[in-house]
Amino acid sequence: MRKFIPQISPDKFECLINSTFDDGDGAANSKAAELLNLSQGIWAKTKRLIYELGPRYRTLGFGPAALTTYFSANCDASDAKLVKDFLVSQNMEAWNSRVIKTFDRHNGQPNYEIRFASSWTKASLEGDAKHRQEVDGLSLGVALQFNGSSFTFTRGDYSHLMSKVVKYLEEARNKKCFPNTLEEEMTDGLIRSFNSGSVAVHKNASRLWVKNKNPVIESYMGFIETSQDPDGMRGSFEGVVAIVDKAKTAVLTRLVDHAEEFLRLLPWPREFEKDKFLKPDYTDLTVISYANGWPPSAINIPNYNEIRQNEGFKNVNLGNAIAATLTARPLHYLSAPDEFLLKSNRTRVFDVIVGLHELLGHGSGKLFHEFANGSFDFDIATIGNVSKFGAVNKWYRSGETLETKFGRLGNVLEECRAETVAVYLSLFPEVLKIWGVHEKNAEEFSYTLWLEEAFEGLDALSLAQVSADTVGNSWGEAHAPGLFAILRVMIESGVANVTVINGTDGKPDMLIRLDRKRILTDGKRAMADFLLDLQFFMSTGDVEGAEALYNRYTSLKLPENQRFIQWHKIAVARRKPNPLLVQPNTVLLSDSLTETQTIEGAWRNFPKIQLKNYNATAEGMIQSFLDRYTDPAIDGMILALAEADLDDFAV
Repeated sequence: MRKFIPQISPDKFECLINSTFDDGDGAANSKAAELLNLSQGIWAKTKRLIYELGPRYRTLGFGPAALTTYFSANCDASDAKLVKDFLVSQNMEAWNSRVIKTFDRHNGQPNYEIRFASSWTKASLEGDAKHRQEVDGLSLGVALQFNGSSFTFTRGDYSHLMSKVVKYLEEARNKKCFPNTLEEEMTDGLIRSFNSGSVAVHKNASRLWVKNKNPVIESYMGFIETSQDPDGMRGSFEGVVAIVDKAKTAVLTRLVDHAEEFLRLLPWPREFEKDKFLKPDYTDLTVISYANGWPPSAINIPNYNEIRQNEGFKNVNLGNAIAATLTARPLHYLSAPDEFLLKSNRTRVFDVIVGLHELLGHGSGKLFHEFANGSFDFDIATIGNVSKFGAVNKWYRSGETLETKFGRLGNVLEECRAETVAVYLSLFPEVLKIWGVHEKNAEEFSYTLWLEEAFEGLDALSLAQVSADTVGNSWGEAHAPGLFAILRVMIESGVANVTVINGTDGKPDMLIRLDRKRILTDGKRAMADFLLDLQFFMSTGDVEGAEALYNRYTSLKLPENQRFIQWHKIAVARRKPNPLLVQPNTVLLSDSLTETQTIEGAWRNFPKIQLKNYNATAEGMIQSFLDRYTDPAIDGMILALAEADLDDFAV
């Protein structure tokens, strides 16, 4: 993930801050003065860092080449490996934690503090022996020795912000906002998890969430996506509140009903599929609020693999986010006829890709485990040989997960695998029929969908970060390398061809062409082989094999891949700005309750709420944030957190 800086000078930025709270006459009331002082304090602390473009400040990653706030600045990849090994030895997962490294002043021994995010702190629980001692069976504040280093678990990271989250969840619970006991119990679990820092309690709340089928209003929150952690184990906090679109959900329900039939079309042996497909709730949502940096097109959650594999999961499409993105994102690299064809069908093409990616991509495939008691969740004797790979001789040992085995690569591989499932299954007319594609039009639709994937793969090149000192390259986003890898498979199979041309502006450009006659033959075989490779390496936890496959298809600097460097330069030069996705807000118009009929037909008393929308402009974005975050205390909390962390993350 790369850094961006404002397109104005620091002086102009400061002028903007100072003028924001000016009433026009130069006089400011006491509230405005308070906000101005707070903003100036934040600016003073962050001005240099915002504009800093030294080598270490340009990307997220481990030191000494990059920065992350999941690990203190004195940590590098070797520290992350040691911490990972220690966590595996403790059968502990890192979803809601950060790592701070110090040294013993007497003997120089490294000390690693593993901080859990929670509202409770050591100080707030003095005298409360019941809650003070442990999290998930781990003793807090007790130094544990491992491989020559000391490790200590603590909690209370981000305590002020976590307390805010808990406060509003408790208000919702106390006002009895939930239509059923599952949602009440899930909210109680979230409150306990965010108070204590317990991942185990959050997992139990997630199990209840999975069981809550067909809600009208959908909500989920926690430390979820791990793509920003260079080690691929720690989540960023996010939450979503959305309303179900009943008509679009009906299409996705048909897909769920046929899922087991479609899973049999995938190219791996039956033993590599889950023992039982647990039919999920799959809904299309109109997002009211998505709390994180950027709303995705869809989500498959919870991200806990043992729950997804053994108990179930939910898929949600964020329908209005998809629509807004497609509307604002122009096509290029295509001939005029191909662009017209794709533009005419793009919404349905994207619906098919997202639907297959989330349900049958993330919802398919099995990871092989050995448990602490020596038992297995697969039968080595019956799996036998898998084509070119031979017999299975690797699997996940007790305490190992996809995240601990693969690190950040695990998330990238999983996104690539899910997208490849969508591309492969789009070649089957019975699958496309779910979205109303008639059999006689199936081949044309498959061609159109592959055009979209080829465009996405070439456009994703603009996110690659090529350095001079490594064989591989990093990417600015978890989906991007997989999209480019799929394009590479199309090229290898003879389906896709990319040529460098002169654009209409006289500058270098690129043109993608697909041989539609080869898609259902050479293209299908190549995509099946690539998909089998991905599934085999992930099922068996074969990190070395997965890394070799990943580098082969995503590295721009292997000798045979030199032409991709030229493509990368053109893609960077041709990259379009990201669309503005401006979120609405809900406004409480009155505390008094009004009798209202629900979607199910029942009459209940509700406060009067208005949905406030904004223009997709810079002004609309700013106003949306101003209306959402009206409590200046939150800015003060963030500033206090930054100041407390400054020494640990200073370079």
